[in-house]
Amino acid sequence: MKTTISAVLFALLISMTSVSFAEYSYYDDEAITEEEVIVDLLLARPLGVVGSAVGIVIHGVGLLFSVPGENFGETAEVLVEKPLNYTFNRPLGRFENN
Repeated sequence: MKTTISAVLFALLISMTSVSFAEYSYYDDEAITEEEVIVDLLLARPLGVVGSAVGIVIHGVGLLFSVPGENFGETAEVLVEKPLNYTFNRPLGRFENN
C-alpha cells in the first residue's frame, strides 16, 4: 500500500513540475521595458476590462441568436473568453496573442 501511494505522489509531483516549465517556456527570454509595462498597466488593461464588459453584454444579447443556432460556445470564446484572458491571464508588459 505504501508503494502505491508513493508512486501516485511521485507521478503527481512530476506532472506538476512539467506543467510549470511548459508555461514558462511560452514567453521569450527578452526583458520587457518600463514603457511596455506602463502602457500595459495604464492603457491596455483598463481597455481590456472595458472590452471584456462590452463583450459580456453583447454576448448576453446575442444569446437570443447563438443558442438556437447552436454556436453558443464559439461566441462565448470570441466575445468573453479571449478578452478576459488577454486582460487578466497574460504577464504584465507582454502583448503577444495566445
